[in-house]
Amino acid sequence: MTTEYKVIGKSVRAVDGPDKVTGRARYALDMAPPNALRLKYLRSPVPHARVTNIDASRALALPGVHGVLTGDDVPDIRAGNLYVDEPILASADRVRFIGDKVAAVVAEDADIADAALAVIDVTYEELPALLDPEEAAKPDAMLLHPEYNSYRGVEQLDELSNNYGRMVHEWGDIDAAFREADVIIEREFRTPRVHQAYLEPHACVVDVDEQGRAHIWMSCQMPTGRRPHLARVMGLPREDVIIHPVPLGGSFGGKMDPTGVAVGYFLAKQTGRPVKWVMDYAEEFSAMNPRHPSVVRVRVGARNDGMIIAWDAEGFFATGAYAAYAPVPAYGGLLRTSMVEPYRVENVRIISNQVYTNTVPCGYFRGPGLMQSVFASESVIDELAARLDLDPLDVRLRNIVRASSEAHPDRGWSPVTRPGLPGYQAMRAEEILRAAVETAEYNRTPLPNVGRGIALHGQSDTGFDSPAAVTIQPDGRVVVNTMTYDPGVGTGTILAQIVAEELGLPIERVTVEAWSTEAGVRDWGIGGQRGARVSSRAAFEASQEAKKNLRRLAAEFYGWTEESIKFEDGKVSGEGRAAAVAIEDIAARAGEPVGGQVSVDEGDSSPYISFGAHIAEVRVDPETGKVTLLRYTAAHETGRVLNPMGFEGQIEGGSVQGIGHALSEELVEQDGSITNPSFADYKLQTQQDGARMKVVVLESDTGHGPYQVRGIGDTPIVLSSPAIANAVAAASGARIRQLPITAEKVYRATRDSD
Repeated sequence: MTTEYKVIGKSVRAVDGPDKVTGRARYALDMAPPNALRLKYLRSPVPHARVTNIDASRALALPGVHGVLTGDDVPDIRAGNLYVDEPILASADRVRFIGDKVAAVVAEDADIADAALAVIDVTYEELPALLDPEEAAKPDAMLLHPEYNSYRGVEQLDELSNNYGRMVHEWGDIDAAFREADVIIEREFRTPRVHQAYLEPHACVVDVDEQGRAHIWMSCQMPTGRRPHLARVMGLPREDVIIHPVPLGGSFGGKMDPTGVAVGYFLAKQTGRPVKWVMDYAEEFSAMNPRHPSVVRVRVGARNDGMIIAWDAEGFFATGAYAAYAPVPAYGGLLRTSMVEPYRVENVRIISNQVYTNTVPCGYFRGPGLMQSVFASESVIDELAARLDLDPLDVRLRNIVRASSEAHPDRGWSPVTRPGLPGYQAMRAEEILRAAVETAEYNRTPLPNVGRGIALHGQSDTGFDSPAAVTIQPDGRVVVNTMTYDPGVGTGTILAQIVAEELGLPIERVTVEAWSTEAGVRDWGIGGQRGARVSSRAAFEASQEAKKNLRRLAAEFYGWTEESIKFEDGKVSGEGRAAAVAIEDIAARAGEPVGGQVSVDEGDSSPYISFGAHIAEVRVDPETGKVTLLRYTAAHETGRVLNPMGFEGQIEGGSVQGIGHALSEELVEQDGSITNPSFADYKLQTQQDGARMKVVVLESDTGHGPYQVRGIGDTPIVLSSPAIANAVAAASGARIRQLPITAEKVYRATRDSD
């Protein structure tokens, strides 16, 4: 870390913060075109049925109602990202979960639309409902998608099954290893559906102009990635689908989909008026893309000294009714090899099953599949330590992967299998674990009913494409354009820092503006902790292009050699001239803006794994089972940190979300229905629940791009649940294998163990 920067590596407040806290930021739900109509959906009250009749005559007769659509009124086209399996409106086929879209109403206002929904008569022919993923995965189970192999994008199945996403990762000789093991333990872990709980609900506005083009404002974190999908579903050329930039009020993976847009387009086209749709939170909780619930079984074989020699795991994940916006099995499945990423395990079998069920469709949530995988793996390591009467820390250190270790048997993409990659030599799992142990005072003797728990995890970043442009205007404004629609993670601030650094400007002079899709450039979107990795390189290279053009013009205007020109404090200077020239003066003399535009592509996977180690300290009330989180340590190793305030904020925010998963959050499903669809009943953590949190960051010169960057978005949330579960076990002897860890579960577990 020898290079000194003026802006990079300094804590900078969010550049979009003032607009957000003053209310100037305009989100999709704030968009209010004149004469806009309001869209509402009629949703299924049953988990599985054929729709045999819909009578919307009374709804259409209501004053202020401008249209009703059913499945018969829209194209028979499936929607989806990669797995294209969701009908535009389910009534043309059959409903597959409570909350499935049966009909759409557009009216003068939301109240009239609600009144119209209440008088639409629907006749259902109910079918058996499959709610449990293991039952649904059985070969003789009723097929929820009998036409599966006709869908676009899916992996073809030789034998149709609701278990559409079975993935097997295997290396070594698992059976022989178990025969050699001194001890074998087998455990089952369960996690529930949990919601992303973003403040802004899903919303969109669709307007059709005189040329028939669709103008869209939507709360979606992947606008250009969803543009081809929207064009296909709406029957438009891609260039006629224009997505305008709006900020997102949180996403955390929950806004991958362009929900509501296609139906909004059909109704806007039909009525000749803009259409606006805003979800209410009852719909959000009962119908929108939560984290997959899981059942994970793990069998571990080890020697008496704690060395793990065999790892066998299988997980079942209830995808729900549709996989349209769920993680794709071909990308590795939801039960991930990251279960053993920090450890040298030579014999492994991991089986992941993603299964259709008659429940709410699940999607992405910060670290999809990782939270479920690591809750099981890091919990079972503590249970192995208990069986062997060893300290959980010692078991981890006995098995931890080191750069000096022999490579694992081939895991495909993983850096820990390929010593030639830079990420192999950069692995610092042991270093970050020891830093967490020291900071948390893990070895200090705890008070009665107090325990500490460890969790360790390693993750790489995704990449793909990202564009950026840097423009110096003659009036002095410096603008960086991006296709990354920042959902609050600080990507825009990082872009401003980079441009300020490279042009020698104060950051206050840099404005970040998102392009609309009319710019004709593409960005993969926010996700997979890729924003800092890819966008930073794009901004850097665009800045270099801008500087190249400024140098060329300065040399032309002032007779300098390009090699002599320097940038500092927003000015350029060169040989033979005492006074520096402001960069905007060069643009003014040129008579037009000066800048540069690039598009970079980082490929898919990363050669680096960033490790995190979290330690929770809890107190368990022996009379009630109540768990109080006392202290929490989150330690992460990374490359160069561009904005320490933002980086640590990501760690703190992800950790708090994970603490909620551990202790309180659950979408309760009964007979296919979500029974707690409100913030009154869905128990988020609050300031009153907060513990003392310490964040430890170890930087290095190993990372991506010119600044050696690595991402941080997904890793922190993954570690909270196992760290807390292990701490609860240490404090009380109660091993909770089903989240959330409620007082009732702890109370019963302590009584059962007495």
